[in-house]
Amino acid sequence: MDPAKEVVSEPGARTAREFTRRAHALAKLHAVLAVGALAGEVLLLVRGRVLVTLAQRSNVETLTLAFFAVFFAYVGFLGARGVPGALRVLRYALLARTRGRDHAERAKHEALGPPRGESPLAALSVLVEREDAPGRPFELAVEDAAGSMGRLHVDGARVQHAPHRRDGSNNLIAYLAHQVQDVAGRRQGRVVDVVEWGTLDDESTHQFLALAEFGRNLGVALGKEGLWPRVTLTAEDCAELERRLAAICPALRDEGFLPHWEYEAEHKLPIVPEPLGLASLGRSERRADPLPSLTALALVVATATSILAALVLYPPWVPGK
Repeated sequence: MDPAKEVVSEPGARTAREFTRRAHALAKLHAVLAVGALAGEVLLLVRGRVLVTLAQRSNVETLTLAFFAVFFAYVGFLGARGVPGALRVLRYALLARTRGRDHAERAKHEALGPPRGESPLAALSVLVEREDAPGRPFELAVEDAAGSMGRLHVDGARVQHAPHRRDGSNNLIAYLAHQVQDVAGRRQGRVVDVVEWGTLDDESTHQFLALAEFGRNLGVALGKEGLWPRVTLTAEDCAELERRLAAICPALRDEGFLPHWEYEAEHKLPIVPEPLGLASLGRSERRADPLPSLTALALVVATATSILAALVLYPPWVPGK
């Protein structure tokens, strides 16, 4: 297990409980960002004169306050996009307590609406096939008693989520990769992971899938099935995967109300610190999960707001005019 990959690109993708906790954490983070940014803007507006006076008398650049104003406005916009969804998640959580979980899930399912946009596509590091249908595509249902959240279409290394409600989910594909690894990959000595994401780089994804398909076809032509690494699923494995997929349907519905953030990530460790910055170590991830990014952003907003509030409540001594 790579700790950096777990934190940056795929937190909460291993178990149903982690997946649910991650979806709820995203809803809370959007609300926290919006409220924190609003508090910072109000503080600058109401006590701006005091802060400007402190800046001018302490040899601090006054434009720093303008930076905070723009920063809070930008972060507030990001958080505000998810506030309606977070409120809906809270509403259905309360509905589950008063009317029962089944009723809340059915109401949530209907509120999501029909699918829209393109289906998420990803490429796996191995070919995934059914034991009773080698070389042929198959599907895994993603549904529970409240309704279907779509199907996962698996064709060798190609995995695509065809949603029945709202948008598809890349997090669902990452979750599937971990479950295939847990159910069959470890038993067969294979590592199952997502290596390309269609929403981030469709050209590289299609190139890799074409190469994987070529490898599979070449293996069939030469009579060598092991030419490209593969994981074979039995009927029992597929049934277990569908059971695990059904367990995260409530979290998928909550996630459907929230904005989708799909970006690559690059983090660097400077060897020679700024302002020189002559050398640094860098690492990039194909996909950055929004949970750690929004968590870090929320901490920055909380710290900035706390510092401004402390300066207003307990102003430092500065020379007079």
